[in-house]
Amino acid sequence: MTASNVMRDRPIVKPETAERVRKAAAELGYRPNLAARQLSSGRTGIIGLSVADLDMIFPAALAATLSDEATRRGYQLITQQTRMSADYERAMMGSASTQVCDGTIVCWPTRDSADALAAAPQSHPTVVFDGFGLDGRVDCVFTPCVEGSRAAVQHMIESGARRVLVLGTVFRTADELAESATMSADLRLLGAIEALQEAGLPYEPSSVIPCGWTRQSGYEAMTRLLAQRETVTDVLDFDAVFCMADTVAIGVLKALTDAGIRVPDDVLVMGFDGVEDGRYMNPGLSSVFINPAEVAQVCLDMLADRIDARPTGRSAVTVSTGAGPRTHMLAYRILARGSAER
Repeated sequence: MTASNVMRDRPIVKPETAERVRKAAAELGYRPNLAARQLSSGRTGIIGLSVADLDMIFPAALAATLSDEATRRGYQLITQQTRMSADYERAMMGSASTQVCDGTIVCWPTRDSADALAAAPQSHPTVVFDGFGLDGRVDCVFTPCVEGSRAAVQHMIESGARRVLVLGTVFRTADELAESATMSADLRLLGAIEALQEAGLPYEPSSVIPCGWTRQSGYEAMTRLLAQRETVTDVLDFDAVFCMADTVAIGVLKALTDAGIRVPDDVLVMGFDGVEDGRYMNPGLSSVFINPAEVAQVCLDMLADRIDARPTGRSAVTVSTGAGPRTHMLAYRILARGSAER
């Protein structure tokens, strides 16, 4: 018991005794048995994190921030990426690694895994980030996609934009989106449409250009667009581009620069996420800033509440229901770094 108290950093052991125990543990190469600890206490001090794609700048930054914040709170973080696979997400929730965790944060899940995620909190503390359609079924934290995108397009309009393109999704009408918007791209497009309509500016199928949310996809989409839309008089039929994510916008900036088009003089460019890399573009990338530190804090606060409410000990099987599912909408602000300001 004395050795156990020392290894758990409990202050009830005399300092000289604790020092002898730690010295003996070091000489023997002893490490606490997490499995045994879990059996006796029901806790491992480990949190799981599921991220759609760590190749993307914002998800990678969020994972790093969550890891730092979890460590500060005395937790270890196990991170997995799902590559937007519903099968992987469902398998992950039932995997041995998840069962070792005290709770799990799931970021950007697919719609097809919604039912599995909604059922998870009954036996495993779970918080979902941007789980659109899951609010009211599980603890959720959301990006203000509609509000942020509306503000982004309004910002470009105030800088003189009159023909705005949206890159990173497919064309849908405002009525269609109001009825069935269930993903980040849908909601960001809806916000952009609202800003255009409020300003009396055109929104039509040619205003929306589909592409993946990567730098390469943004670059290739804009390069094709310039080849198709540049008239014989070298006058573009758009003067602003709103990108669904900063990664898309970074590719767009590169394509415009390569084509000799000046940003922001000829074309305004705005992204979404506010990633640090945008500071080092030329010009700096203006964007809707979502703070990874706030995401980490809110998600971990919610998860810690559920973990603390769970019965401990070997008999702990289900999660205490406590309060019903909670929803938190994050803050945002416009980062004016130069690419969307004249």
